[in-house]
Amino acid sequence: MFQQSVDRSHGTARSDLWLFIFLVIGFFVVGAVVLYLEKLFSSNVPRYVFIALALLALYLIYRLRLTGYRYTIFYKEAEPVYDPRFDDMILHEDYQYPVGTIVFERIVSAKGAILLTVDKKDILALVPPTESYSPDKPIAHSADYSCTRSERAHSLYFNRNGEVCRVLFAPDEEFLSCYEQMLRSPAAEDGGTAEGGR
Repeated sequence: MFQQSVDRSHGTARSDLWLFIFLVIGFFVVGAVVLYLEKLFSSNVPRYVFIALALLALYLIYRLRLTGYRYTIFYKEAEPVYDPRFDDMILHEDYQYPVGTIVFERIVSAKGAILLTVDKKDILALVPPTESYSPDKPIAHSADYSCTRSERAHSLYFNRNGEVCRVLFAPDEEFLSCYEQMLRSPAAEDGGTAEGGR
């Protein structure tokens, strides 16, 4: 199993640290300016402006950094690993989905809500943004879980209830490598419908 999370800010642990430092410094700087303006004009209006700016900053952080999407691909059977606590090979992962399943979730912080699951036997093609794909039927449903512009997103085409569907998402190189491993696995060859599309 491999998981990848994306958000609109494309943040990293380092950028999160800088964001936290900036917010703390900004809070005190703006707070000092607000106190000065309140004394200067003998008014509470700067305080209300400060509260509005703080709420706007919290909303932007929530929207751009704390919400996003998580892609999970079950590309191979779980393998036992050595655990020194038991001095034995232990199987730590218990897959809730069969190998060959891709799960798309909407996440808020670390909590996820499942939006879509796609089985490998239903996959028609995974197409990078630089290529095109024309399915036999018109696309009945399309969803965007990419957190990027649609022209930069990969397209996953799949069958669902006899209809062609598409999901736009932004897999990284490791996800794409896992996808190719899934297609090369004997179980994927049994399905026989999916194309590499990279």
